[in-house]
Amino acid sequence: MEIQILPKNGDNVFFCSAIGEKTQELISRFCNKLDKDEVNRLVEEAVHILSHCVDPRRLEEQDTTHLAIGYVQSGKTMSFTTLSALAADNGCRIIIYFAGTKTNLLNQTTKRLRKDLLNNGKNNIQYKIYENPDEKNVTELRGHLRMKSKPTILITVLKHFGHISALARLFESKLIQQELGKQGVLIIDDEADQASLNGFAYVNSKNADSPEWDVESDSKESSTYSSILILRASLPNHSYVQYTAIPQAPLLISIADLLSPKTHTVLTPGKAYTGGKTFFKEIPDLIISIPDDEVFHMKYNPLTRPPKSFKQAVQLHILGVALNVYYWKNVDYLSMMIHADRQKDASRLFHEWATDLKERWSNIFNCPEDDIGRISLETEFEQVFKTETIKLYSKANDIPDFSVIRDHIPDVINDTKIALIISESDATKEVDWDTSTSHILVGADMLNRGFTVENLSTTYMPRYTRGKSTADTIQQRCRFFGYKLDYLKSCRVFLPDQSSVEYSNYVDHEEEMRGWLKSIDNLEDVERKLILSEKLNPTRRNILPVKLVQAKMRGWHQMNTFRYINHNIALVENFFANVDMQLWDIQYGTEDRNHKYIKLPITEAIELLSAYKFGNYPDTARKSATIRYLQYLSSRDNEPLQYVYVIQMAFESEYRKRSFNPETMKVKELFSGRSSRGDEVYPGDRMIKKEDAVCIQLHKVKLDCQEINKWVNKVAYTMAIYYPENFAISYVATETPNQINLDSDSDD
Repeated sequence: MEIQILPKNGDNVFFCSAIGEKTQELISRFCNKLDKDEVNRLVEEAVHILSHCVDPRRLEEQDTTHLAIGYVQSGKTMSFTTLSALAADNGCRIIIYFAGTKTNLLNQTTKRLRKDLLNNGKNNIQYKIYENPDEKNVTELRGHLRMKSKPTILITVLKHFGHISALARLFESKLIQQELGKQGVLIIDDEADQASLNGFAYVNSKNADSPEWDVESDSKESSTYSSILILRASLPNHSYVQYTAIPQAPLLISIADLLSPKTHTVLTPGKAYTGGKTFFKEIPDLIISIPDDEVFHMKYNPLTRPPKSFKQAVQLHILGVALNVYYWKNVDYLSMMIHADRQKDASRLFHEWATDLKERWSNIFNCPEDDIGRISLETEFEQVFKTETIKLYSKANDIPDFSVIRDHIPDVINDTKIALIISESDATKEVDWDTSTSHILVGADMLNRGFTVENLSTTYMPRYTRGKSTADTIQQRCRFFGYKLDYLKSCRVFLPDQSSVEYSNYVDHEEEMRGWLKSIDNLEDVERKLILSEKLNPTRRNILPVKLVQAKMRGWHQMNTFRYINHNIALVENFFANVDMQLWDIQYGTEDRNHKYIKLPITEAIELLSAYKFGNYPDTARKSATIRYLQYLSSRDNEPLQYVYVIQMAFESEYRKRSFNPETMKVKELFSGRSSRGDEVYPGDRMIKKEDAVCIQLHKVKLDCQEINKWVNKVAYTMAIYYPENFAISYVATETPNQINLDSDSDD
């Protein structure tokens, strides 16, 4: 199939990528499952992504970051394998894949690349593949770089700081540097919001006793991010493409700060894709409510027997297999997923219940047809068939009579494999999908993001949450989205009412965001629109847990903004040039102690804060949380906050000298302390504040390092934020824990 697609006229691209033999060969095999329009769209979007990357053949120091946004379970892997073939056609010698945080996800990605790009060995001249390489692979990798055929080297690596750091050391070796030089490298970060960023804006909110917002103690998040920076620094010519399905406002703000994508592409799912709109908007009958008294929780509602809704879900799954596999033969097998609670004991309990049901029903159906127990069980299945299975079929002849399906039920039950997946070793084992017509998988976190449940038709998810779920948690559990048109009318998702409302609201939120992302080219403009959107206020406002407000959104917090010095200098000086500052209430007589301030309208304060870049986990987290906090305060029914104090510290001084640690990227002490000169007493920088609004101090400092390095004598702006005590109390008093606390994985 001949494909010829070029970027749209006027697109701000780095170079025009060419579609060559490797892309054509890959697409020719994709044509077996995609129609012409879908193939064209797939290639068009890959061209759009690569054309916003750096030209790999342009041998100079350059880098860029691009964001690719898809839906959950919508074919992002197919997109980045197409992107890989296109990059190979355009001279990219090395492609690195951050392939998830668990070994099973790494193996899954490696296996997919072997199938799609290497074509199970047929293309091993064009491609070479490595999994988690380190310095021991230097000689072999150098050999592949020297080959006259110039194969593209595919490297899959676990998204873990140890493996990414080892890969960085490999690229820092002289042998590889000599061979690679400044040839272009492509980095593809699958699920870029996980571990690379990983929802850190609230990751530390559980620790109410922590005096500082500091997630650096959590080595998984901060070290992974740091190792990515180190790897990027070892590659003088590279592009970094982030794939994600959950670009919520806090995430987008954080991405813009930490990894700075310049451009973005909104991916289009295939025509057979069934996602949030399908399940929660277009065909709401696919969702079945789990009654409140059947919503499981190990602590608050520890059920002792399988609830009625659980039995109904298993019966629906069995009926779906009987219809689709045995009668219509439109699929080879169907699967059911049971996701009860994050506690492993809960999964063990539901696994036991599913196993007992299968055994008991198998025994009953083995009885004579006139057996009372068998007649009773058949009646149960018939009732479920009539009330739920046939609900979505508009014509009587669309579906056979129950008497036809009934004969298949015993075989489905006896051919059902039930798997408990609660550990990484469980998740790593290959599920032998093709050997059974029916599968039931029981688990929690291991069945979340990345784990592929093939032909999933029935989902039972009685997660008990005391508060609302975070957006990324909602999406991680959407294994029931995907390409299911062949058996969609047999799909069902069992959820508590609260979860259904959350999913429905999230779909609205997601679609609105995607609309903006499609219509706006500049990601910073999208970010600003998200921040200022009234419609999205509840989504962001409710991410702040009570403990966070009680323990952390009060008092002074010193920020560190030294990764983006030039950006922030330009931002702050432009701000000062366009506002009328007034003298602080008291002037203390020296350049170092005299300050100015302005009462800035809250929308302008949010814009200033959102434009400020931090480049580290703790401060970017605080920035995101502060924006949501300000939005909450400004929307209160009782005395909404209308302004923020922005204070220019030591405005007459060229700068203040501060001791700086280049390893931690922090100044030792930002604030000048209390001091006296004769009868005059300076109360210290911490007292330059007011209690009727949030205060933002802007400090201009000169960095003083003990060792000679690139940071010595750099002049930079940084800030400190003050949250008045009474605001934190007000915030807690006006919202109940159930309204605020989104920590759905909490046992409290």
